[in-house]
Amino acid sequence: MLKVAICDDDAAEVKKIEDFVRAYNGDFDITVYTSSKKLEQAIEDGIAFDLYLLDVVMPKPDGIELARLIRGIDETAAIIYLTSHDGHALDAFSVRASQYLTKPVCRKTLYRELDAALTVVKKRKANTFLLKTKDGWQTIPFHRLVYCELEGRALCCVTADGEQHRGVTLREPFEKAVSTLLTNGSFICPHVSFVVNMDYVKSIQGNFFMMKTGGTVPITRRSAGEIKEKYLQYFFQR
Repeated sequence: MLKVAICDDDAAEVKKIEDFVRAYNGDFDITVYTSSKKLEQAIEDGIAFDLYLLDVVMPKPDGIELARLIRGIDETAAIIYLTSHDGHALDAFSVRASQYLTKPVCRKTLYRELDAALTVVKKRKANTFLLKTKDGWQTIPFHRLVYCELEGRALCCVTADGEQHRGVTLREPFEKAVSTLLTNGSFICPHVSFVVNMDYVKSIQGNFFMMKTGGTVPITRRSAGEIKEKYLQYFFQR
């Protein structure tokens, strides 16, 4: 289910847009904000949305400032501006907004832009891992993710540049937390506490993956034969 945030300080406009979006897709999880401050607080608290429908001109923070905050922690979300003012198009471009629509918004035009924006969102989400950290949601492209490790009760992700990204304490099983990775053919779970991107495996030595970026990842003995076979199949098919 895709999560949608609508933010406009005009309550009547918010209701109109909410009705349009619900009619477009009744399965959306929609949250409405008539205060940009409340949306700002939600974002800072780590609440993430797949699509933001924002007015531009609002009491601080305005729609552009909100988008900068969003982009600081999430590159995958779509942002559509709905505004009575057409003097902020360049600012909208700077925060990679999907579209900039002037009010009154036509239902047909909005639906066309929702089609385009959500196609992009689904493609981005399919190739990006979302890690919830103490600073909010962090997006990590699959191709840059070397491996994930369960450290204590938190998920630690290591990227190709050697950076370690530590998540908050998990409230779900490790397998569920990394399920989006395991649906991608590049990732394998060689151990109960690890998920590895096989594109970064240099070799296998004993019951360890030797990583191109340095270091090793253990392979559980009980399933070592099956895991090694899966890796070799992937290696020769890629």
